[in-house]
Amino acid sequence: MAELPRISSLWIGGRLSWLEQLCLVSFAHAGHPTTLYSYSPIDNVPEGVENKSAEEIFPAEPMLRHARTGSPAIHADFFRLHLLKKTDEIWVDADMYCWRPFDYGRAHVFGWEKPGVVCNAVLGLPKDSPALDAMLAFFADEYAIAPWLKPWQQRELEEERDAGRPVHMTEQNWGFTGPAAVTWFLHQSGEIEMAEPEPAFYPISFKERNQMIAPRFDIEARLSPDTRGVHFWARRMKPRLEEKEGGVPRPGSFMAGLIEKHGIVPEDAPIPPKTKPADTRTHDPEFCAELGIEALQGEASIDALSRKHLVEKAFVRECRDRVIQGAPMLFRQRA
Repeated sequence: MAELPRISSLWIGGRLSWLEQLCLVSFAHAGHPTTLYSYSPIDNVPEGVENKSAEEIFPAEPMLRHARTGSPAIHADFFRLHLLKKTDEIWVDADMYCWRPFDYGRAHVFGWEKPGVVCNAVLGLPKDSPALDAMLAFFADEYAIAPWLKPWQQRELEEERDAGRPVHMTEQNWGFTGPAAVTWFLHQSGEIEMAEPEPAFYPISFKERNQMIAPRFDIEARLSPDTRGVHFWARRMKPRLEEKEGGVPRPGSFMAGLIEKHGIVPEDAPIPPKTKPADTRTHDPEFCAELGIEALQGEASIDALSRKHLVEKAFVRECRDRVIQGAPMLFRQRA
């Protein structure tokens, strides 16, 4: 039997929680050589997982963080592309669980998350992949305007650029360097034909994620012979576990069974409370009213207002709707 490929991930941000421990050790237990890269040593990497310096692949500085959320996801997106160019390793997000070995016997390893979107939570590409080379070249320009955006979005960014205010990639919409880019470049190169079906890595959708922590759902019955990985959607799953579930999945649930299977001790690696810098503006009725009015005037898109004020697009829409519902006359007078 051929040796299984090395699986690698990156962790930025201190100790692992039990969820990352579970996912990483699942690959080691399946027989994969497994590496966790980090920019500083991590003292609770599970046994069987190698901890290596991420500086070998991509420098820590400048740390590319999303302007509105502070997330280092952009940096991780860059890291995985350089990892694929420099090694023969397969990238996985630290919240991807190994259900079966990734024994594909080829360098192209990725799959559809949903119709039209290849997620990069699992990404394997050969070093000479045309899509990989094209992505590295494209993102060399940190103010690049994505050809996969809608025409009006491209025009808006072009107008900003031509006015001397180019929009940096850290200020773009969430996911600019992620799945949308990967999907577009794979289409351009024709490598999209290598994509695995949704059940391969994303058998439980983002909307269904909480079913994995509730005992009444039979998750295993929904995993097919094609299933190699199960994505846990940790960005939303972990806050749910920490805030509403006491930090662990409910007894009898799919995830609880996996914790027991792999000998993970959640109490030794709790999910930390979600911390987000307080933005008092989002609780300021006056700011919300002014933002809502600005949105209704239509001189700038929701995207542009989100960038301008460093708030989520959902908040801009909420303020707009509040003005419509609560102060329509105020808008007409000021417009």
